[in-house]
Amino acid sequence: MSKIWKRNWGKITLLSIVVLLVIARLMLPYFVTKYVNKVLADLDGYTGKIDDVDIALIRGAYVIQGLQIDKTGGNVPVPFVKCEAIDLSVEWRALLHMQVKAEVELEKLVLNFVSGPTKETSQSGKEADWTEALDKLLPIQVNRFAINNGTITYKDFHTDPKANLFLNDLQVVATNLSNIVDKQKALPSSLYVSASSIGNGNLLITGALNVLKKIPDADLNVKFTDVDLTSLNAFTKAYAKFDFEKGQMSLFSEMALADGKIDGYVKPILNKVKVLNWSEEEEPALNKLWQGVIGVTEDVFKNHKKDQFATKVEIHGDLNKTETDVWDAVINILRNGFIEAFQKKLDESVDYKAALSPTEKKEVKKEERKERREERKEERKAKREARKEAHNASEEHKG
Repeated sequence: MSKIWKRNWGKITLLSIVVLLVIARLMLPYFVTKYVNKVLADLDGYTGKIDDVDIALIRGAYVIQGLQIDKTGGNVPVPFVKCEAIDLSVEWRALLHMQVKAEVELEKLVLNFVSGPTKETSQSGKEADWTEALDKLLPIQVNRFAINNGTITYKDFHTDPKANLFLNDLQVVATNLSNIVDKQKALPSSLYVSASSIGNGNLLITGALNVLKKIPDADLNVKFTDVDLTSLNAFTKAYAKFDFEKGQMSLFSEMALADGKIDGYVKPILNKVKVLNWSEEEEPALNKLWQGVIGVTEDVFKNHKKDQFATKVEIHGDLNKTETDVWDAVINILRNGFIEAFQKKLDESVDYKAALSPTEKKEVKKEERKERREERKEERKAKREARKEAHNASEEHKG
């Protein structure tokens, strides 16, 4: 009887443990949801909530469902952040390098920046410490970050007409943020950003980063092409009191950041622009006069052969005090108008190494020489292996 009791007791114990684990698993999302909502409620100037949390123990992840963050005070009619799902998980590729790192993937993120006449009617997100909240929600370092099908908007509800700019179909992928691989590179992380904009424009940002420094280093290329200027009329009417009858805009930029120093340029190009149609405009005379001035100025300084208006603004300085040379912008307008048209492409004139100090340049050159030596070493090794395989094949053939 005692043996049967012992066997049954063992089964009962095992069954009880399984039941407790199942109950704990079912209750875990409730406690995690409660914890996440508490973290979001403590943000400075903002308050947030989520709908639910899904736990995936096998892959070491949890998925936050239905995130919304609003500015406190109720003076901004749209949320600062809405996101359908946020996947926070352990990155398996990092484990292959014996590192425990995280990856974050946001699905259908909507980020609304709002400009208003007061702080209470504006929202930019700079009031809150988002890194502190992220550290509480994900205490391990992020190595991969991605956004799928995102939207970023700029709104001003206090202008006439109301300003509304946006980027849709936002895709972002940033990898190796923790420098797990390519540790010797000055810029070991990669960045890819693509989006479509108001006026059917296409945005593409590519480059390399080092985000582990206090002020991140970067080497970025930006292409923003084929924006229909008439789609910007609400914005230009609200802030500059003129609108476009027709035209397209493209923008090209290269930026190099090293130790807070910036070296780069922004080159906007406007094609086939018409600012005012006198016969169709029904506006006050002063508005027509101002639009006429804008139109005449554009007509005088554009390249008539290519029907193109452009300038190139050099940017130099540091992240705390960026300086642009306005006179250079004027000179380049004249150069474009009377000498040559800017080509619709990147100049490839900005090099990340140009922003480095002399000591850092030596280190970069040293790393480059080391990389070349390693490449030559690998090439010699590959040649030796190829000769060895050819020799073995020849011996087999003879045999």
